[in-house]
Formats: sequence, C-alpha cells, structure tokens
Amino acid sequence: MKKTMCFIAALLLIAALPIGAQAEAWTGVDFTLEAPENLYQLGPSLEETDPAWALAGIGDAAGKLEEYREMGVLVNFLSEDGATDISVMRKESEEGQRIFDLRLMEEGDKAKFLDGLAKAGDENVTIDKGWFENKAGLLFYRIKIDVAGEQEMHELIYGTIMNGYSLNLDIHTIDAAMTPEQEELVRQMADSMVFTNILEKPPEDYSKAVNTLLLMVLMLAAVAGPLIYVPIKSKRDKKKKAKLAEQLSEFHKVNGRDTAHGEAAFINETDCTREAIRRFSFYQAYVKNVGEVVFGALLCVVTVCAAFLIDSVWWIKLAAVAVTVYYAYKLIGMQGAVEKIQIKVHSQGTSQTAHYTFYPDVFRVSGIQSANVVPYFQIMDVRKCGQYLYLYYGPDNAYLVDTYGFKLGESGEFEKFIRGKMQKQ
Repeated sequence: MKKTMCFIAALLLIAALPIGAQAEAWTGVDFTLEAPENLYQLGPSLEETDPAWALAGIGDAAGKLEEYREMGVLVNFLSEDGATDISVMRKESEEGQRIFDLRLMEEGDKAKFLDGLAKAGDENVTIDKGWFENKAGLLFYRIKIDVAGEQEMHELIYGTIMNGYSLNLDIHTIDAAMTPEQEELVRQMADSMVFTNILEKPPEDYSKAVNTLLLMVLMLAAVAGPLIYVPIKSKRDKKKKAKLAEQLSEFHKVNGRDTAHGEAAFINETDCTREAIRRFSFYQAYVKNVGEVVFGALLCVVTVCAAFLIDSVWWIKLAAVAVTVYYAYKLIGMQGAVEKIQIKVHSQGTSQTAHYTFYPDVFRVSGIQSANVVPYFQIMDVRKCGQYLYLYYGPDNAYLVDTYGFKLGESGEFEKFIRGKMQKQ
C-alpha cells in the first residue's frame, strides 16, 4: 500500500511540472518557419484599423503598410518595446530567376555572389559575411553590418534564393548594440525554415538574348542603313552626273550652246514662285523617295514597339527611342533642306519665270538661268504632281513646268511628247 501511494504521488508530481510550449509556425506561400514567441506579428495583410498596430506602438499604420509593400515585407515580428524588429522579406529579380536555387551554384560562383552582396564603402562600416546551412539543408548567406559614428546601426541578414526569388530574414537596431539573444533568435528562425514546395529550375531561356540581339540588329540597320545607302547613292548619282556632263559638253562642241534645229513644238512659261518651289520640295522629300521614307519609318516604329513589347533592358529602350527621335527629326527637316537648295538654284537667273521652248531634239531654257540649249538625253526622269511636270536633270533637281503655262501646244500633248523622248533614250 505504501509503495502504491508513493507511485501515485510521483505521477502527480510529474503532471505538475511545466510542459514546454511548442513554437508556433508562420506559413508563407511555399515555406514555413518558427515564429518567435512574445512578439507582435504585423504584415501587409493587416487592416489599418487592427488594434495590433497600437499595441505594437505604431501610430501610422498606413505609412507602415506602404513601407511593407515597398520593401516586400511578408511579415514583421516586433517586440512591445520596439527593440527587436525582424522582417521576412521577399524580392523578385532577374538575378534571382537566373540563380533560382542557391544550392545549385558552383563554389566559384557562390564566392563571387557573396562578395558582391554588400561592400563597406566607409571606414565606419564593418561587414562580416559567410554561409549558413540549416537543418533542412537550405543554404543561407549571412551578412552582419555594423555602422559606427554619430548614429550607431547594426543589421543582421540571413538570406536565401529558392524557387527563383530571394527571401531575407532581417533584424536591425539603431543607437543600440545588437544582443547575442537577438542574433540567436534570427539564426533559429533561419534554421527552422522549410520550403514545402521546391520547384525544379527551368531550362535556360535564350529568347531574351535573341530578342535583344534582334533589337540591336534593327537599331543597327536604322542607324547604319542611311550611313551606307547615302554614300552609295551619292556615288552612283555623281557617276550619272559626270556622264551627263560629258555628253552635254560633247553635244555643245558639235552643235553649239544655243543651236536649235526645226520649229518650236511647245512654248511654256512657268512662274517659279516660293509656293511652286515648296511644292516641289515636298514632292522631292516625301513622294519621289516614298519607299525609302516608309522603309525607314517602319524600321524605327518596329524597333521601338519591339523594345517595349519585348522584355528588354532599359538602355535598349532608350537607344530605340533615340534612333526614332533622330530619324523623325531628319524626316521633318527634309523638305526644308531641299527647299533651301532649290531657292539657291532658282535664284541664279534674272527672273523667277522660266521660259521653255521645246524643239524636236532640244529645248531652250532661260529666265531662271542664262539661256541654254538642253538635249533631251539630259532629262533623267519625268514626274507629275498636281499642275506641275517635273523634268529631272539630276537626282535632286528638276525643271518645273506648269501645265497651265503653255503658250504654244497643249499640256496633254506635251506630256506625251516628253515621255516619248524618255522612251527613246
């Protein structure tokens, strides 16, 4: 009986002993960790009116929520006196996507990665970095930053990269040293972290590199295209001009500069006014070379659209916009540039009125220039725009013929006549 009573007493004594409380788990989207005891749990999902803000000593709940959103805070553990402030933060980045899982990195790459995480730029800043592997096999980088000076600051970070994003446990103190208990608390949180859903690293996506290369090719074409095309076109035009000048010189040697045989077939007077020159300049800049203009414009538009629709780096977008703005600037100024040249060309004569007399084999021009006989082989092209016929004697220059200015002959008959001369060349 005595032994039985002793056994019952021993059981009662054991039952009366305090039992250690199991740590509460905090659960994220794909991970869990043990939440520290006796700390307030705040976060971006907490309503502004929740009494937890006031209990934690935070008066501006809206400002704190905005801070959480900006910093990517998932949960904030805060002591009642504010001395212990631990944040769990998530950050999405291209580097995180590229690394995906910190454990998969080669040793050399891990060393470079750790070296680039934080650097002391001041003699008052001391940084201690290293690696920490928790009991679940997760690899963390551990960074301790101590800042001396007028405002003392200490920060401890345990961070990892898993499933393509960075996850940091961060504690910091201002104007007070960080206690060993606080450091141990963060270490225990990192040690307790478990990822409940570990994804496989996706294969390398080379589409972005290909897209960037394509954009660079487009921009190179937009920039280098004119630089290559213009000199080639200019060289070709110079050869044509030289050949025509040689033919004209030979013609004048044989026939004289003012010799015209036969009767006049057409006589025309055209007022080369500022408006007439402006119309020709517009035609020359945007209509005659419409293919080149449209091609360049489309190339720039495609480049800009691709730069912003495709996930490209900022400098590619900036370069695409710069190329397009430059092309638009040159495009807008084309008419003015042509007009300046044409005003200079048409101001060499004694009059603004061009007098044309067309004979079977040549035509005479006077008024806007000194009287001169021009053989039809000097006309390279004939274009019509509105009431004007443009008789091109060079890539960029033409005789302006007003179809309403015929003193002899009809404009329709003249157009057939002059185009017939072109077909015989």
